[in-house]
Formats: sequence, C-alpha cells, structure tokens
Amino acid sequence: MRSNPLGVCSAVAAVAVAGSASATVINASTAMFDYTTLPGYGVATSMTFNMSGTGWAGWSAPTGKVILGAKVTTFGGGALSVSAPGMPSTAYPHYTFGAGEYGWVIQNGGTAQQAQIELYYADPMAGYTITKSPQLNYSNNGWGGWSAPTGHVVVGGGYQFLSGGVAGVSNIGTPGSAWPHYTFGSDAGWVVQAGGTGGPAHVYAISFVPAPGAVALLGAAGLIARRRKA
Repeated sequence: MRSNPLGVCSAVAAVAVAGSASATVINASTAMFDYTTLPGYGVATSMTFNMSGTGWAGWSAPTGKVILGAKVTTFGGGALSVSAPGMPSTAYPHYTFGAGEYGWVIQNGGTAQQAQIELYYADPMAGYTITKSPQLNYSNNGWGGWSAPTGHVVVGGGYQFLSGGVAGVSNIGTPGSAWPHYTFGSDAGWVVQAGGTGGPAHVYAISFVPAPGAVALLGAAGLIARRRKA
C-alpha cells in the first residue's frame, strides 16, 4: 500500500548530495523493544521534497497503521525546526491529518534544502500512545525531554520548535541513561537538545505496552510521566 504525500511548501532548486540523517526512531538493536517484530511492521519512503527555508513537508503511513517513528535525511546540511509524528485530526500549515491517519511532518529551520522521510509503522498495539509535552522553553543549546507513561516501552519520538528554534540532538532516553539535564531512573522517554537556536518547543515520545511475555531489551519497568526541564 502506497503512503500518501502531504503538501510541501514552495520548491527551491537543489542538487541532492550525500545526505545527513536526523534519526527520530531508534534502531532495533538499541531500542527498548525490537519493533521490527510487531505485527504489520513496515517501512514507507517518501519522495524527495524540495523545501524552502521554512517549508513544511510530510508523509503518511498506510491506512490502518500507527506510526513508530521516522528517519529524515536532509540534503543541504540545514537543521530542522520540526520532526514530529503526525496525529489523527491534527492540522499543520500544509496539511490536516484525517481521522485515524498517522504520519510524519517536518519543517526546515531556515536553510532551503531537499529532504526525504523514511517512516516506520505497524498495526495498532495495546496502549499505543503519542505523548506530547507541554511547552518547554529551551536556551540556545539547552536540553529537555519528556517521559512515556508508566509501563510503556519507547519506540520513537520527535520535536516541534514553535518560533524558529532548531534541534541538535533528538534521541531516546532509556532507563538509567544520563543526560546533561537529567538522569533517567526506571522511566524512559525522548530527549532533545536545541541546536544553537532555542525557544519554545514540544517533545514527543511514542510508546506502547508490550504483550505479556515480550522482553523489553533494556529492562524498562515502572515508567513515570514527568517533565524534563529545558
């Protein structure tokens, strides 16, 4: 089943060169759970978008699937202001997701460039949740993040800067991992660092409840939802 292209802002001529990947999903080998074993798991790759300096683009998962995360490859070296899950009935400047429709959305952080989205999806699973933080206020190189609900394993995450900020780091926060702003205990979530320009932002953690007998690779238990200060 082909994924659906979302709208993209004004095009700009560019030549694709060796790209730099912005991972917003964790590799199966380092994830809390091997998400490639989930029923209905698949990968969808977008067209290559020609994006203006602050242009938007996105790609949808097949009908009936939920999003696990995405890898965004940019050709031009520019950072992104948004790399986040697209959720049902959510409106963005370029597109409004339909009821039951999931995908991934990106926004350039000021540099015109090409970009491509590789998104990962699966059948709906127990407890599937996209947790969105309240507004976090980042300094120019500040850190922040958010945790998944209790009992969940994290499979992906992302961010949305609201006024021109960009991300330098976007990664999973696993149980026991230490970051400049926070050391995780039994909780897990998603961690983002501003990439030289901060401001208000939301952080997203994508998670679910593993089936009985499934093994969380990093032994997560008792995850706690709480704020990570920027």
